[in-house]
Amino acid sequence: MILLEFANRIIEELIASKLESGAKRENVEVLCADFDGVQFKISNTAEAKLLLNISLQWKCATELLKLGGDKVLKDVYGPLVVAPEPGYQVTLQINLDSPPTAPGLPTKIALLKRHLFSAPFITVFDNASLSNIITVQYRDDEALYIKREGDRALVIFSVAFRDSDDVVLGKVFLQEFADARKTMSNVPSVTFSQKDPPGELSSIKNVKTSANQGFITFVLFPNHIANREKTLNLIQTFRNYLHYHIKCSKGYLHQRMRNRVESLLQILNRARPEPATTVARTVTGKVFVRKGQV
Repeated sequence: MILLEFANRIIEELIASKLESGAKRENVEVLCADFDGVQFKISNTAEAKLLLNISLQWKCATELLKLGGDKVLKDVYGPLVVAPEPGYQVTLQINLDSPPTAPGLPTKIALLKRHLFSAPFITVFDNASLSNIITVQYRDDEALYIKREGDRALVIFSVAFRDSDDVVLGKVFLQEFADARKTMSNVPSVTFSQKDPPGELSSIKNVKTSANQGFITFVLFPNHIANREKTLNLIQTFRNYLHYHIKCSKGYLHQRMRNRVESLLQILNRARPEPATTVARTVTGKVFVRKGQV
């Protein structure tokens, strides 16, 4: 199994090309998408070609900014954070002639979504006495719930499976996560429930439930909270990681079925009986019947 990239590859490569010495200063306007309905815009203006804007649009961005995202972005990007462009919630601006000297700037910019999404996690990780559940409605029909319980943290994903087959494959996939605790140490506890939300969400109103709605609960232990950078990278991409591997599993099963059908067709073709008689012609055009074996 592979891990999905944490940074946006399009943004990273574009910023890197613009920061190269001798790069041509020209008008730029690139629109690209990321997971969870995120839209990015990388652009400048004809009047200010040296000022490159990287803007983010996300339905839950305003909510994330209120949950500590504004502070996180200022801590990570400092003066690069400017007033957002119209229609966007976050904008970073780089002066291409005098960019920050810190190494890895393209990757840092490409992690904009990751840093914004980390805000509620950091709030929970840093407040052991926090008792309320933080809810982030980051997709139209899916939400994320984060809660602190003593020295541990609970992260609950509400996942909407588009197909009933995905529910079955998801259960098998998540069972492997649960079984991993038998052979590996210091791994999170993982549980999966369908239709009915876990008891921790009993106080939350309007939790969406349906036959194809699943709830995945991670229990993060103190070592995961201490190693927060790796934990944040992995936990944020879990939902997309799950669906990616479900689709890969379905593709593999379909390929195996097609190969099996082709094999059976070859067997049937070899089992086809030869005709009892055949009609042939001589070079002169005379027709004769050749009897064969049945």
